Amino acid sequence: MPGSPRDPEFPHLTGYLESLRSGDPQALDRLMDLLWAPLVGYAGRILPDDCDPQDIVQEAFVRLWTRRATLREDGSLRALLYTTVRNACLDEIRTRRRRQKLRSAECGPSPAPGPYEDTRGAELQRLAAAAVAKLPEKRREVFRLVRQEGLSYREAAEVLGLSEQTVANHMSLALADLRTALRPFVSHGEAGPRTREEPHTRGRPSGG
Repeated sequence: MPGSPRDPEFPHLTGYLESLRSGDPQALDRLMDLLWAPLVGYAGRILPDDCDPQDIVQEAFVRLWTRRATLREDGSLRALLYTTVRNACLDEIRTRRRRQKLRSAECGPSPAPGPYEDTRGAELQRLAAAAVAKLPEKRREVFRLVRQEGLSYREAAEVLGLSEQTVANHMSLALADLRTALRPFVSHGEAGPRTREEPHTRGRPSGG
């Protein structure tokens, strides 16, 4: 089965799904070769810097193998793995926040960070990352999945439990927010994140 137009490198992995369901360990190895690096990159953008994203991705593949007999025949393995990694990352973040609150209550507030120097290019990169981090939660997740991870709207919708049109709306709103946030920091004619027309967007964005 061919891949989606936005994602030519990744098919729907029907053959891998059938092999996994039949208990073929080589199918798992091939799937890890294909998706390990993208998933580690995705987890690394969600997790704190001191957390190893490879541990999260390893656990996601272990869960996939453990649950192989219950995999849906019409499901997307790629979307399932991104969903598993995303949920594991959010669980890890919640756990760390609870621990930090406990430590803060015991030790008091941490000292404020000191000043820093940066080059213009690195500063703009930092500002862009900060602008993405400040997006409303669903817009941020849609932006990361579609623009940074290269998932199709259909796959992002499956990961987040949304309709494709809602994903398109969130994407349009995210791009508009980023243009507004970065406009004061770029010179005339210099662009922030690229804002090409999204092919699945229809009508006025509603925010879903």
